[in-house]
Amino acid sequence: MRPGPDAADRFERLLTACEQLAVEKGLGQLDAGVNLARQDAYRRMVDRGFRTWLQGVTMHKPNEPGYSHPDAYVIDDWR
Repeated sequence: MRPGPDAADRFERLLTACEQLAVEKGLGQLDAGVNLARQDAYRRMVDRGFRTWLQGVTMHKPNEPGYSHPDAYVIDDWR
């Protein structure tokens, strides 16, 4: 999501839209990835019933947050 004061609300709307599309298409499972450093995004997904099934490690040089910081709302797919 675009950063700013409404980022969390936009993230919630994105998750709702994804869930609705999955239901409309008859999908039994919705996969979405988020880095745990994005604490609020992760908490919001867990609150909706998302569960961890794959863990990975990102390594950055130098070791700085980059785009994985607590107030970032980003969905990744690293499969």
